[in-house]
Amino acid sequence: MINNLTFNPYVKNNFNIQNTAFKKKNPSFCGVQTLTHTNIGMCAEGFIGKIRVRLAGGGESFLNVFKNKNCDWEEYKVMDDFNNLIGESQIKIKKLVNYDRFEYKSDPSHVFVDTLRNYSTPGTPYHNKALPYYKDIGTRLLQIAQRRSDESNCCGNIKLIAKNESKPFYKNAIHMCEESTFTSNLLFRFGGNRNMMYLPPEWKEPLSRLHGGL
Repeated sequence: MINNLTFNPYVKNNFNIQNTAFKKKNPSFCGVQTLTHTNIGMCAEGFIGKIRVRLAGGGESFLNVFKNKNCDWEEYKVMDDFNNLIGESQIKIKKLVNYDRFEYKSDPSHVFVDTLRNYSTPGTPYHNKALPYYKDIGTRLLQIAQRRSDESNCCGNIKLIAKNESKPFYKNAIHMCEESTFTSNLLFRFGGNRNMMYLPPEWKEPLSRLHGGL
């Protein structure tokens, strides 16, 4: 797992320049370039589009998403127009070969999600009190991971290791399950990490559409 990925300050500090240039080249641009039809894997590093999120006090906002690559990891940062960091995640694409067809009922390839954070959420260890509370940040970051899983032929499979305080969100809102209840390997079931979670097939499409999707 990785804890400290560097992010190119040149990219984020030049968002306004990039965005202005895009608008000039695209007269029909309405001020909102979302990720709805974007192939995220084909995007270069830097600003890749916007996501729509809800404000805790009502209404909605569009936030900027930046992409950065660090070896085998991809880093996604959610920022406002003032370059304040709202949320971030790191993901790794894991293409695996199914050698044991009795152990796995489906393709074991997946996208592993690491360090999923929403810095605007009150009551969390990383809360930034200077930020307004934006909802759906975690959901949007998981939808980005799911999109990358589809693009990488990993069948929309995503996995993560949940922190105890965030496990209810993954179970109740995203409907992820503990991997120890999925595998038949008794050594893993009783000796593995019970916070390792996966997205069941029947909840893949609901996640992609949750709160309006990307």
